[in-house]
Amino acid sequence: MTDHMGGCHCGNIRVTFMTDKPPSEIVPRACQCSFCRKHATRALSDNDGHIALIVRDGRALGRYRFGLKVGDYLFCKTCGVYVSAFMTDGAEAFANVMANAMDAPDIWAPAQPIHYGGEDEAGKRQRRRANWTPASLTVEEGPALS
Repeated sequence: MTDHMGGCHCGNIRVTFMTDKPPSEIVPRACQCSFCRKHATRALSDNDGHIALIVRDGRALGRYRFGLKVGDYLFCKTCGVYVSAFMTDGAEAFANVMANAMDAPDIWAPAQPIHYGGEDEAGKRQRRRANWTPASLTVEEGPALS
């Protein structure tokens, strides 16, 4: 697998996106909800890969939930960068990572607009389990998610 590194601007949140797919085959999704449009998201995922999120200081890890409150939108409280959407599902976790938060943001294919309106909680969870990347979240110091 190839490791693609990234994170927030100040370095509090680091991410490694591991995938066997070349960047040209991973089409970033540009969700059209109001939150994602305001952040110009280009979400990357590979269900056969892995996303490892490492947070240096959990007190500076922000999370935002809206809509169905199925997942956490993880951002850095210090520098403000939105890094990942993260969903726990029983003992498992799934995530995507924002192409704009990667160290090489321009290597990915152009983003495709996508609409998820009308999904209920079960449908949203099912889609994320099928399409998002298995993930881990490690907080080195301070509280994890509050």
